[in-house]
Amino acid sequence: MQVAFSEPAEIDAKCQIRLGVASWDDGARNSMSIKYTWFSKDGKAARGGEFPVEALPQALDFAIRKGYLRLAYRKSD
Repeated sequence: MQVAFSEPAEIDAKCQIRLGVASWDDGARNSMSIKYTWFSKDGKAARGGEFPVEALPQALDFAIRKGYLRLAYRKSD
């Protein structure tokens, strides 16, 4: 993945959520992916955890339907 944006993961500040050009992109830079990134003991980003951004709606829907996740209103600061 070519990282375009990253932010600390809310569930673990030592990890990141990254967005960017997918590792499987053919050079056209139009295959985007998202990745939950954790770091090895030597500080390098671990491989894996990458999937197409377009798969997010189905992944969220599936997790909600199976009871792994629920959408709840969270008041913004």
